[in-house]
Amino acid sequence: MKRLLLICPILLLAVLGCKKDEAVLDAEIIEAQKVATLQNQFHGKYGIVSSVSNEAVDINMDGVSSTNLFEEIDVLPSEKNYHFDVEVRIYVGNLSAGTAYIFSQAWPEQYIQVENEEWAGGPGLDYHPSLQMSFVRQGTARQFYFSSDRKLLHVLPGEKENPYRWVKPESVVVDPAGRLVIVNKRYLYTKNGVKQVSITSVYERFTKQT
Repeated sequence: MKRLLLICPILLLAVLGCKKDEAVLDAEIIEAQKVATLQNQFHGKYGIVSSVSNEAVDINMDGVSSTNLFEEIDVLPSEKNYHFDVEVRIYVGNLSAGTAYIFSQAWPEQYIQVENEEWAGGPGLDYHPSLQMSFVRQGTARQFYFSSDRKLLHVLPGEKENPYRWVKPESVVVDPAGRLVIVNKRYLYTKNGVKQVSITSVYERFTKQT
C-alpha cells in the first residue's frame, strides 16, 4: 500500500510535467506559424518606386525646383542600381528570446566640406556656389513591431539617434498593394540653403531574400 501511495504522486508529477511541456511546445508552434506568415508577407528587400517632398526643392542646382526627388537626386531611383532600399527582417526565435523584427532604410545622405569641417547635416547652412556636395549611401537598422491589423510598422528609436542623419521614419504604412509608404523628415541642402522637408517614399518588395 505504501509503495502504491508513493508511486501515485510520481505518476501525477510526470503527467503534469508532460502537459506543461506540451503547452510550451504548442505555444512555440503557434508563434512559429505566426512568424512564417509574417515572413511570407513582409520579409525581404524593397526597392524605391517614388519619392516626393512636401515642398519643391532644388537639390541638383539646375535652377528648377521640384517635389519629385527622382528628378532632384539622380542616384535615388532603383534602376540606377545604387540600392537605396528598405529591408524588413523577421527572424523566428523561441519563447524566451522572442522574435526579432528589424527595419533598415538606406538613403543618399548629402555630405559637404565647409572650410575645415564637414557639414553635420542640420540647419544653418546657406547656399554657396563654391560648396561641393556628394551623396553617400547610408542608413541604420532599428527594431519595429506591427500594429494589430498589420497595416503599420512602428519603428522604434535607437539608443543614440542622430537628429540630422539616418533619421527614423515618422511613419511606415502598408498600402493595399503590399507596398511600404514611408514618411521621413529630412534636412536637404538646396539652392536656397538647407531646408527641412517631409518626404513620402513608396517601396515595393523585389525579393524575399535579405
